[in-house]
Amino acid sequence: MKLELTCDALELAHPLEGAGALSFGLPPGSAMVVLGRNGTGKSTLLRTLAGLDIPKEGAVTLGSTPVAKMPPRRRARHLAFVSSTPPRGAALTVQEVIELALEAGGRPTTMALVQAAMDQGGIASWADKPIDTLSDGMAQKVMLARAATQADSVVLLDEPTAFLDVVGRREVMAAVGAWRDEGKSVVLATHDLDAVEEAGWANRWMVMRPPAQGGTLIMESPFTSAAAKQLLTA
Repeated sequence: MKLELTCDALELAHPLEGAGALSFGLPPGSAMVVLGRNGTGKSTLLRTLAGLDIPKEGAVTLGSTPVAKMPPRRRARHLAFVSSTPPRGAALTVQEVIELALEAGGRPTTMALVQAAMDQGGIASWADKPIDTLSDGMAQKVMLARAATQADSVVLLDEPTAFLDVVGRREVMAAVGAWRDEGKSVVLATHDLDAVEEAGWANRWMVMRPPAQGGTLIMESPFTSAAAKQLLTA
């Protein structure tokens, strides 16, 4: 069962004072893009949604349970977070990363399921390679495949295309659309406005701005880069 992610009067533990509270819901199959200049709190928002950062006020719930209070295994089954920088210092192979993702999501780690997940993520040819030997772009593709394999309900992506080439960026945008079609909700923080508009999956978007520029806005409408650029530069 897919769970809805909800924010209720959420105030981030972020140095941008006076940014105000955020309230919104993401029913299954939602896709929200989060925009903003550097330092406006995009990464803090995603980490808070993931239960990694504690908010100053308000709550984030998944289904009817606060994310921060969910048992780790249940939270992992329903929610995954991908940071802008792929992890380093791990001796795991690509196949082992996917096996751990299946285990975290409460699924059997059969070779058939592992192979299917690697095929879907376009990483099967690297199965035996330690993730530390991969380029940043290749490692990030593994992390995206890990998140898609692990989480049933919500995938949170913080600048996932930062290390990817043009083809890789298009693959990520296509993957987000596929996850939404499966009923997952996706929250993507990015500066790649044109790629999001071209992909066409964003049905919600947020522009995080300092209070002097009007504060954060949340739109429930199709995304256009022209409207976003106007709000970001206003």
